[in-house]
Amino acid sequence: AHLPDYMVPSAFVRLAALPLTVNGKLDRKALAAPDDEAYAHRAYEPPQGEIEITLAQIWAELLGVERVGRHDHFFALGGHSLLAVQLIERLRRRSLGVEVRTLFARPVLADQAASLGSHQEVAVPANRITEQSPAITPEMLPLIELAQGEIDRIVATVPGGVGNIQDIYGLSPLQDGILFHHLLATKGDPYLLVSQMAFADRDLLERYLAAVQRVVDRHDILRTSFVWEGLSRPAQVVWRRALLEVSEVELDGAAGPGRAQLKDRFDPRRQRIELGRAPLLRFVIAREPGSARWLL
Repeated sequence: AHLPDYMVPSAFVRLAALPLTVNGKLDRKALAAPDDEAYAHRAYEPPQGEIEITLAQIWAELLGVERVGRHDHFFALGGHSLLAVQLIERLRRRSLGVEVRTLFARPVLADQAASLGSHQEVAVPANRITEQSPAITPEMLPLIELAQGEIDRIVATVPGGVGNIQDIYGLSPLQDGILFHHLLATKGDPYLLVSQMAFADRDLLERYLAAVQRVVDRHDILRTSFVWEGLSRPAQVVWRRALLEVSEVELDGAAGPGRAQLKDRFDPRRQRIELGRAPLLRFVIAREPGSARWLL
């Protein structure tokens, strides 16, 4: 019988006695940190070739070990996911592309070195839609194949038309799945999140909404809508300007706490996300009865 790899200790430290706290429990903070000799190594074989040597040097710096052999295991030497991210960044500085999954699939130095350079960075085409574009044609959309009629249908869904469209491209596989579940649901929406906040006065509320608008102005994904009806494939559309939708409602002072009224009136089980209008944020504000506070 053999233990799986994740259950085998990566290092062994010999102690004369276990350090204890005054209560007689193990004092974990007082345990000696394992040095390079504490880790289980295969028979040392030096790195071979320029790539293996470079990779071994990076490992040694990140893991704090004196030397790294070509058969050493990144995670057995103390590596973890955060160090893996740092490793990827250092390799990129040396024009050695690698994917995260490759580091986990090939944690042995020699195998990892052999895979370096095989990963090709994806070149994203330049956006051909400008603010001065009088129209959008299929040639201007390198990330999605659409007929002119389909593009015109998309343009018709965006307030301001062509002048308010920054980009159009297809959905990612994860977004395809989200859209599928959205369309599958007949009541409510599986991805709708509802939260409430309270503000001391209307001025503070307005300042908060203005701050959210600035965030939306800054990030493309928050100005993105989704169109699928009448198209050969779903598309996401980045708007140049997307204003927050804020609705004000009046609460009944005799109907209980304002928070409870809003929760009942806008129960997510009875609400749907309007994917065709950016941003995918909707705000409802109301003054709390008998108070200067405002609820959102």
